Amino acid sequence: MLEINSSFGSLENVYWGLPIVIYPFLSGLLAGSFVVGALYHLFHVEKLKPVSQISLIASFAMLLIAAIAPLADALQPQRAMWELYLRDHFPYSPLGMFIILWTIFAITFLVELYYLFREKNIKRAAEDKGIRGKVSKFLTLGSMSLSKESIARDHKALWIISILGIILSILFHGYVGFLFGAIKARALWSDPIIPPMFIASAVVSGIAFVGLLYGVGFPLFSNKNKVSPDTLDTIGMTLVYAIFADLFFDLVEWLYSVRGYNGKEVYDNWHAVYTYAGHGPLWFNYHVLQIGLGLIVPAFLLLFFKSIRRSLFWTILIDFIVTVSVFEMRFNTVIGAQLPTRIGQGLINLKIPFWTFDGYLTGIGLFGMGLVIIFVLGYFLGWEHDPEELSTEPKPKFKFEWDGTENGKEGISDKK
Repeated sequence: MLEINSSFGSLENVYWGLPIVIYPFLSGLLAGSFVVGALYHLFHVEKLKPVSQISLIASFAMLLIAAIAPLADALQPQRAMWELYLRDHFPYSPLGMFIILWTIFAITFLVELYYLFREKNIKRAAEDKGIRGKVSKFLTLGSMSLSKESIARDHKALWIISILGIILSILFHGYVGFLFGAIKARALWSDPIIPPMFIASAVVSGIAFVGLLYGVGFPLFSNKNKVSPDTLDTIGMTLVYAIFADLFFDLVEWLYSVRGYNGKEVYDNWHAVYTYAGHGPLWFNYHVLQIGLGLIVPAFLLLFFKSIRRSLFWTILIDFIVTVSVFEMRFNTVIGAQLPTRIGQGLINLKIPFWTFDGYLTGIGLFGMGLVIIFVLGYFLGWEHDPEELSTEPKPKFKFEWDGTENGKEGISDKK
C-alpha cells in the first residue's frame, strides 16, 4: 500500500499506485512504436526501414507487459483468467472492453510478426542449423516459398494489417484515456480531453522509445549494423511533429482547468496540485519535467538544429528525456488526481515505497521485463542490417510516399 503522512490526519489514501502509472505508460509505448513501423509499411518512408521491424517487436513486448501491470496492482491476480475471459463482464465493465481490445490486438500482432519476418525466417532456417534456425523454421509454419508471388502477398498483407493496427492502436490507448476520463469521482480525471491527450503523448513516447532502441540496441545485434544519420534525422523530425500535437492538447487541458472554463473544484484541485503559487507537490514534475525539459526544449533543439537530429549522442539523450517526460505525464495524471482529499481538507502527503507491490521495484521490474522480451525476440527474429533485403519488393497497388523530413514532399501523394 502507498504510504501517507498520518500527521495530517487524513482518512484517505492513494489506492492506484505505480503499477497503474506503468500501465498507460507501456500501452502508450506500444501504440506509438506501432505508428513508427506503420509509417514504413503504409507510406514507404524508406529512411525508417531500419526501425520498421524493431518497432513492431517493441510494440508486441509492451502489449504483453501492459496487461501484466494492472495484475501487479491486483490483490488476487490468479483470478485474472476467470474474471477477464470466462465471466460475462461485457458490456458492463470497462475492463471487459479492454480485454476484448487487448486480445484482438495481440492476435493482430502475431499475424503481422509472421508476415514481417517470414522471408527472414525461411532464409535463416536454411542457413542456421542452431537453435535460431530451428526456431525460425517453426515460425514459418511450413510456408517456405520465396517466389515473387509469395513475397508480394506478404507485403499486401502487411499493408492491410498496418491499417488495422493503427486503428486498434488509437482505440486501445484512447480507451485507456477513456477509463480515466469517465471517472466522475475525481475532478482532475473527469476531463474529455484526456483520451486524445493520451493518444498524442503515446505517439511521442513511442517515437522516442524506438529512437532509443535504434541508437542503443541496433549496433549491439550485429557488427554489420551501422546507425544511419538519415534515419536519426527522420525520427527526430517525426518526433517534433508529434510533440507539437501533444503540446496542443496540453494547452487545451490547461485552458480547460482554469476558472473561466471549468468548475471551482477542478480549478482548486489543479491549483493545489500542479502550480508553484499553490505549493503544489507536482508543480516541478508538470511544468519542468513534463512540459519544459520534456517537450519544449527537445522540440526546439530538434526543429532548429539539423546537426543535433543527425547526432547519435543527442538522439539518445533527447529521446530518453522525452520518454521520461511522458512517464511524468502518466504519473501526474494518475497520482495527481488522487491527492486532493474527498472528505477532508488539503492534499494527501504521498510517500511511494520501494519494496512493496506498488512501489518503485515493481515499476522497474515491469519495464525491465519489457526490455528483456524485446531483445529476446530481436535475437530470434533478427534485427541485422541487410542492404539487399526487400530492395526489390513489389509495391502495393496504392502507394503512399513521404520523405519524413522538413525537406520532403508536402503532404502525401497517392500514386497508382
